[in-house]
Amino acid sequence: MPHEWDSPEYVRKWVEDGDKTDPERAEQITALVGLIRCSAEKPIEVLDLGAGYGIVTREILTAYPNAQVVCLDGSGEMLKHGQARLADWSNQLYFVVSNFDSPDWLATLPTDRQFDAVVSSRAIHHVVDERKQALYAEILQLLKPGGCFANHDLVRKPDDPIRDSHDPFGTVEDQVVWLKNVGFVDVECFWQTEGRALFGGYKSGLT
Repeated sequence: MPHEWDSPEYVRKWVEDGDKTDPERAEQITALVGLIRCSAEKPIEVLDLGAGYGIVTREILTAYPNAQVVCLDGSGEMLKHGQARLADWSNQLYFVVSNFDSPDWLATLPTDRQFDAVVSSRAIHHVVDERKQALYAEILQLLKPGGCFANHDLVRKPDDPIRDSHDPFGTVEDQVVWLKNVGFVDVECFWQTEGRALFGGYKSGLT
């Protein structure tokens, strides 16, 4: 059934249940942030796609206390929870309500921003495979030379059918190929468990 991201009650319950239903997620997010190739003191600029209630952004700000993060999500209700949870870093955050399922999302970003990292956790699987490929090309253009794209997401096995139109999970194997095809280097699946994976790559050039 479709998600109800505009419903305050639905989102509240989702946030409350989120960490309880996936206790390993915190460790996986730490691994994701560890893929960023920057010194801890650097004032890095990061784009968090599907930022939700701030679980990835919080880990980034803990590891990179001088970071500036653009938190983008299609649900304004979800971002309200993120703003509350990340209140201690409010002067380092920029919140954007936008849906990366459409190319129009690029126009909603701060003008002329490029990023040291684009990160995402359990969000991109919501878009169909054709759109994923275009999105990866768009992400590459947003990165600074040497910048990192790291995606922690739900995936399906190559021989599994697409689950449903609301969560059209892709395979890791396909997505690694798509990242290489659009120009990412050092592309890798860094780990994979049943139904989940951490994969990504880098933009060529120096950091």
